[in-house]
Amino acid sequence: MNVPTSEEFMALTARVADLEERIVALAHQSLSPYVTICEAADLLRCRRQRVDDLLSQRRLSRLKDGSRTLISRAEVEEYLRMHIG
Repeated sequence: MNVPTSEEFMALTARVADLEERIVALAHQSLSPYVTICEAADLLRCRRQRVDDLLSQRRLSRLKDGSRTLISRAEVEEYLRMHIG
């Protein structure tokens, strides 16, 4: 079995990182612009109750679609940038 040289290993690592970035970018483009409360909780890495609290405090806004509550994905991502890091 051939062991890659350090240069080959570094080139492979860079290629994998590039492919990962492309996959994330493509996945992000195909995502819906709205998320459910549970999906927002996943994005924020918190409990559903925390998202309910943010909605009640009007720190996030909601869009009702029948019985579903939707939240703008961009608004959740902006909240993350502003309040988390």
